[in-house]
Amino acid sequence: MIKGRSPTNLVLTLVQVINGDSPLVTAQEILDPTVQIHMDAVEFFGIDSWYRWIHLIHHCGRVTEPRITHCEARCDARDPNLVHLSARWTGINRSLRERTTSARNAESRYLVLDGRIKEIWTRKSNYQFIFGRWITYSICYWTFLGWAMLYFLVLSTRKKDLFQGGVNRSASAGKGC
Repeated sequence: MIKGRSPTNLVLTLVQVINGDSPLVTAQEILDPTVQIHMDAVEFFGIDSWYRWIHLIHHCGRVTEPRITHCEARCDARDPNLVHLSARWTGINRSLRERTTSARNAESRYLVLDGRIKEIWTRKSNYQFIFGRWITYSICYWTFLGWAMLYFLVLSTRKKDLFQGGVNRSASAGKGC
């Protein structure tokens, strides 16, 4: 747990972790071990689920070097423990081989209690820039989750570390997907 930080600063520190600007282990200090993640109507639990999603973003998307930019974080007017984050994704498009930025902001919310993020609310549409428009369609999303389960099973049987060497920023990131 990172003591003395405001809820907004905790969320922005988590953004630094996602971007690879802070060590991945920092997420263990920021996220509750049983963090609840709401992706539209689907719920995931635990920091391991969060780590897996970050791995998919960095290694299996249609962009390399994904980063969260143009961040605006604010506390909710009614609940100061609830942080609203508005930001844009940027990255190098694999097919065009040029840096691009998402056309619209990704919106998410974070509940911070006792110095840790306890809940995250996000949407599939927030990841359209990373994976493509298909991620917003339920059948495609569920197919992707099924594939991801098999992917992580194969990684675990091969005893591969999800983040060997940290968040991979090389142009070859994602070749295993």
